[in-house]
Amino acid sequence: MRSTTASAERAGTADAMAGENFPVALAVLPKPVRADLIAAYRFARYVDDLGDEAPGDRTAQLERVGAQIRLLYETGRAQDEVVSGLGGLVARAEPPVEVWLRLVEANLVDQRVARYETFDDLLGYCRLSANPVGEIVLHIFGCATPDRIAFSDRICTALQLLEHWQDVGEDYSRGRIYVPQCDLRRFKVAETLLDSPVATEELRSLIAFETDRALAWLDAGAPLVSTLRGWPRLAVSGYIAGGRAAASLLRRSGHDPMLTQKPSGRDVARAWLEATVRWPG
Repeated sequence: MRSTTASAERAGTADAMAGENFPVALAVLPKPVRADLIAAYRFARYVDDLGDEAPGDRTAQLERVGAQIRLLYETGRAQDEVVSGLGGLVARAEPPVEVWLRLVEANLVDQRVARYETFDDLLGYCRLSANPVGEIVLHIFGCATPDRIAFSDRICTALQLLEHWQDVGEDYSRGRIYVPQCDLRRFKVAETLLDSPVATEELRSLIAFETDRALAWLDAGAPLVSTLRGWPRLAVSGYIAGGRAAASLLRRSGHDPMLTQKPSGRDVARAWLEATVRWPG
């Protein structure tokens, strides 16, 4: 029964990874690196699922996971299976404990904050929900420096923003709106329009504006690629490619987030090639 459950969880992780805008753990990467990326992704999905879907007291469950992360760093062990699965990654790559705790905190924030007044407020959320992921990736590849982390933060913020713009309807159905309230007012978009089956011209204009802003953040972080070589360069350029492909699909749909499209492998591959060669050096 235990092996069956584990197999089901692995299959669920693989399915979730396939639905992302970017390649999480490339099949061509060395096996230990790929295993670490999958373990990190599994943890991120785990806390997201607890924050979005878990029955009962979600805050208590998330706080329990945070305590398990601290236990792992203090003793090398944890009772929680997903947290325990980070043991090898933590031992090999030595990411700071704060990166995991920030991911937990992002989901705790989701339990008490459902609206963001300004774009700066939303950026504060992205520092918890998205930026730690890029830092973890850099640690896995052994190339985490302050300058690279700063570039990575911009990339991860952009990817999080693009995901929010794609998923405005889904987020609204959960009672959350990540589009800044001041932007909704500026473009005269009522909250109820975020759940409409057809995007209005006002909503399309708003999403076009937000997409361009996300792309500016992505471009600001893209020079990270030129500081990397080998596997890290290939992986990071893949994340950038996923973001550009998602933005391209939004643009081609007329910035209609209701279509909930995800980039195809061909979309990502095209953007990936550009991201890999765009920044020489």
